[in-house]
Order: sequence, then C-alpha cells, then structure tokens
Amino acid sequence: MASAWKEEASALQVPPARFRLGDPRWLLELQHLPWPMDWVACFGRRGPLHVELGFGDGAFLTALARRMPEANCIGVERALEPIRWALKRLRREGLKNVRLVLGDAFITLALLFTPGSIAGLYINFPDPWPKARHHHRRLLTPAFLRLAADRLQPEGTLLIATDDADYALWIADALKETPGLESAFETLWVHTLPNREPTRYERKALAAGRACFYFIWRRSGPAVVPSLPRIMRSEEAMPHRIWKGAPELSRVVEALCGRLWQDGETVWRVRRLYRPVEGDGLLIELLMAEGQWVETVALQFQPHGPGAWILKPAEIGGLRPTTALKIGVQAVALAIEEAVPDLQVLSSTI
Repeated sequence: MASAWKEEASALQVPPARFRLGDPRWLLELQHLPWPMDWVACFGRRGPLHVELGFGDGAFLTALARRMPEANCIGVERALEPIRWALKRLRREGLKNVRLVLGDAFITLALLFTPGSIAGLYINFPDPWPKARHHHRRLLTPAFLRLAADRLQPEGTLLIATDDADYALWIADALKETPGLESAFETLWVHTLPNREPTRYERKALAAGRACFYFIWRRSGPAVVPSLPRIMRSEEAMPHRIWKGAPELSRVVEALCGRLWQDGETVWRVRRLYRPVEGDGLLIELLMAEGQWVETVALQFQPHGPGAWILKPAEIGGLRPTTALKIGVQAVALAIEEAVPDLQVLSSTI
C-alpha cells in the first residue's frame, strides 16, 4: 500500500522496525483479534483466565503461569520493549499456558473478555502520574474499575499493587465506590503479601525502604455494566457509500484537507491525504479520538466500476467497524458531497 500512494499534503514518516517481536504462538496483536476472543480455541483447552495488565519484564506473569499450570495466563502490554523481555522468558522456560497481547489495557479488557470471564486480574505498579494535571491519564479510574468488576467472574479477584501513597488513596476511594467489589481483607489494603512473586520494580521499591500497598478485592455481587466509548462499540457492517458521477478530486482535496468534526467527546480529523501513483482516487488518513482513546484509520475514495466512486475503509491494519468509524465515514462522505454536489448516491451503509 505504501508504494502505491503518494501524499497529497505532507510527508509520511514511518519509524524503522527495531526488532522482530518473536514467536506467534505466544504473541497476539489486539487489532487482529476477534471481539471477544475465543480463549478456549486460543489455548487449545479450557482453564481459568488470569490476566496481568502491564507485565513489565514478564517475571510476575511467568511465575503466575508456573504456579498455576491449569490456568490460561494472558499478559497485556502496549510497549514493545516489555514484549521483547517477556518473549525471551517464555522461550527460555517453554511455558505453554501464556499468551501476550500487544495492545492498550482498557481496550483489551473491554473488547477481548466477556462479562464474568476472568478468574484473576493483576495490575502491578501502574504509572501513578503524580502531578494533578496528569491524573486523567491514570489507569485505575472509576470507569476502568467498573469495567474490571464486570469482567471478573463471581468471587474472581482483582490484585493491585503500588508504592505511591497518594495513588493508593485514589485507588482505595475508587474501589469503595465500585459496585460488585469488596476487599478480601478487613482493611482496604495490606502492606505485605506472603508467598508473592515480586516484580523487578517492587524489589527496587522495597530495597529503597518504600512501603508497598497491596489491594485484593473480590467480585462479590452485581456489577454496573460499563458504557464503552464509540471508538470501541462494534457495528454490524463495514461502512461505505457508492456514488454515480465523476468527481473533481482537487475540489475534494480542498474540502477535506485538515477538516475536523466533533460530537461531544469524540473528535474526527483528516490528518493527511494521498494520491495513487497510478490510477485515480484518494487515501484519507482519519484520526479518531475520544477521551484518552485515539485511533488512526485509512479511508479509500476511488473509482468503483464504470461511472461510479466508492468511499470505504482501506483493508489494512485489522480495521474494525466501530460506531466512531461509521460516523467518521459519514462525515467524510457528506464533505465530499458538499464539494461535488452533482454526485448521486447509489448505495450506502451509513
């Protein structure tokens, strides 16, 4: 695809690959997985699901898998360097009951797991984002904890560890307000957990004399079903629109270049436009953002048989037909129709 298009507006810069990610038996990419994931088929067996979000160097995750060979253990990480470290451990130890997912923790939890499916959820030393203006970036928000409670099975456990006292108070307040969860202890947290496998960061914190806060909360009752952002809500069909006519592309480029739309918290913006090296049409790079969730998709506007044109998502990157994508395609389609009013709609799923 990259060799078939040239940019209309500005240069596209692609960072070089630093390393190969490794064995596909262990590594899964969120964007290519079904919603939800069939974990029985993935592991080739049934077993309780234990999930670590942000697994660092993989030491805790591999220790978990060794300790519970009957469990299907899943680690989620969005950074490539920890993926590489964890893959080295898995190759060295030959564990068969572990899978790694490359993707965002919130999105992975929301899309790949069904309600009541997780036996154990582990979050070790998440970034505390200590500055007040950065608190919105914290993972353990009330919305996330409602989602976590919904995904835990009855009596399933949520384990959280932090060495940041301010974040611990934040977490405690959020947990107390989360329906369906209760502490496994008489207190909100404890400072020691016998027989726990410490993470590398945890060992450093303890060696430096910092207190660690351990939360173990159980799914004890009904949870509130979380409302997902539009960029995660699935639609039934991939959106597209087909017109009869012969659009003047210079007018379409002028109408779309830098265009921005906003509806509530959701924003769509045309980042770049590309022309094909051969033939006619446009490749439209569309950014979609909602809160802290950001996704960039590619749309194709191109000839579709004699005298017809189509606008549709490009078949690259494991794109999903979400509500936000449908609205974004509709916004681009309307902008094209404003620029070329003599186009006649032949068919549309938006």
